[in-house]
Amino acid sequence: MKLRAKIVTVHTKRTFAIARSSADDFGRVILEVEEDGTKGRGEAAPTGYYGQNAEDARSALETVEVEDPWNLEGTLAANAHLPPASLAALDAALHDLAAKRLGVPVYRLLGLGRPMSATAYTLGIAERETTLDGARELARSGFSIFKMKVGGWDDIETVRAVAQASDAEIWVDANEAFSPQEAPEVVRRLRNIGVAMIEQPVPASEGSEALRAATEAAAPVPVIADESAMDARDVPKLAGCVSGVNVKLAKCGGIRGALAMIHTARAHDMKVMLGCMVETSLGIAAAVQVSGLVDFVDLDGFLLLADDPFEGLHVENGRILLPEVPGLGVEPVETA
Repeated sequence: MKLRAKIVTVHTKRTFAIARSSADDFGRVILEVEEDGTKGRGEAAPTGYYGQNAEDARSALETVEVEDPWNLEGTLAANAHLPPASLAALDAALHDLAAKRLGVPVYRLLGLGRPMSATAYTLGIAERETTLDGARELARSGFSIFKMKVGGWDDIETVRAVAQASDAEIWVDANEAFSPQEAPEVVRRLRNIGVAMIEQPVPASEGSEALRAATEAAAPVPVIADESAMDARDVPKLAGCVSGVNVKLAKCGGIRGALAMIHTARAHDMKVMLGCMVETSLGIAAAVQVSGLVDFVDLDGFLLLADDPFEGLHVENGRILLPEVPGLGVEPVETA
């Protein structure tokens, strides 16, 4: 078996700004696992917030050991020491390889139907008119769900402006921007504006009770934990404090970790959101495989890119469609 890991740098169409940072480019690591001439691929999408960069992710993947690529559970357990983003790359590559060798899409390998979920499209923090122009452009392109990033009170008014100007469903992601004291009033204003979901209004470091207060103030609008919910082990302690959790493969270690989070959340009668980092089509394709199991789909990371190095995913009226081919459904873009 051959394993190769390489860093690629991808660039966004425009500066992507959230409450705590902004960026124009992102380092991603592509893992390729080859067995008997068949290649499986996966992507690591590390982020500094979780203490990892692309070089760290690549170095971690160079330590991977695979005795039996058909033994997905055993191989992932043997490499559980990997940081979550790197483990997600291994997880996706093994699923891609196994499904290709069996001649089925990954979702069939998992016993699932072909996903056709509508995704939100993210509007980063920007000037109000810029955001309004972006919302109009998205509506013309067929997107009916906007996820708006906010970091302060002025951004709440931008949400109001978009809500008044658009028929789209609006989700709001604060990325921990508000203090426990501010958050209840913030979510009440957002509820009154008519948003459909609110994501992580308070810092994860403030604990579950801060989330509980915000959730109670926002009711009946659901509040979803993101930074507070890394993997399945975090879900039980959040039960009763938030409406649901945001599952990201780069946080929880891949498709298997995502399924564990989803099933744990459902066991606690919680809603589930499926999110992403800014990723190529390869990273997004892995998440799309399980998107039919969740309530909120936010898998637009590849749509933000100006130079996606993979192809295969298609978007029609805001829905991400997988091709009916073996594996994850994406391959590298052919270059002349």
